[in-house]
Formats: sequence, C-alpha cells, structure tokens
Amino acid sequence: MLLRKLILIPLLLLVLSPVSANSLRIFSLGADEWARPRSGAVMPNFGALRSAIDYWEKAANTAILIRYPGEDSGEIWASELRDWFISLGVPSDYIILVSGSQDADEITLVVGNRKELKQ
Repeated sequence: MLLRKLILIPLLLLVLSPVSANSLRIFSLGADEWARPRSGAVMPNFGALRSAIDYWEKAANTAILIRYPGEDSGEIWASELRDWFISLGVPSDYIILVSGSQDADEITLVVGNRKELKQ
C-alpha cells in the first residue's frame, strides 16, 4: 500500500502540474493573410491569431510574443496586431513586441512562459 502511494503521488503531481516552461507554441501570420480585409467579425477567424489566443487561454502564466520585420511597415503591422489581441481579450501586459523577424512577409507569434519570453 505504501509503495502504491509513493508511486501515485508523483504521477498525480506530474499530471496536475501547469504547462511546462519549455512548452512554446509558434504560429506564423503571413502578409498575404494580413492583406485580407480585417474587422471584428473576421479577425477571430485568422488561423494563427485564433490558435495563439486558444493556447494562451489554456496555459498558465503565458504571454504572446510578436516578432515582426524590422522596418516601419513591420512595426505598424505588429502594433495593429497587438491592438487586435487586446480587443479579443488578451491584456496588453501579456503581449511582447520584438523587432527582427527573419522574413519580411511574416510575423511570428510565440506563446510561452511569460518570464522566459521577457528575457
């Protein structure tokens, strides 16, 4: 009986523990998709945006990092995307903007542990 408890307790802790700090999810939003008309009815249907929000809602203590192309148009794109995240319920302090995407036609969304993403 004692052996069963010694095995069961660590298993329960493992199953009930929050999402691991190493569980990052990466989503991409291309310029072609972004070029489509945007409205409050359409934005929740953008695949990368919806997937990022869904994962953010399920995981504990997570944030969304928006890595965007470094030029002015990339910064404008990222700022508008941040505003859409906020309008869809993500608090602004859970959104991190980072310049330097390697692809000029794509924004990368990284959802993961808030402390790790802020480093």
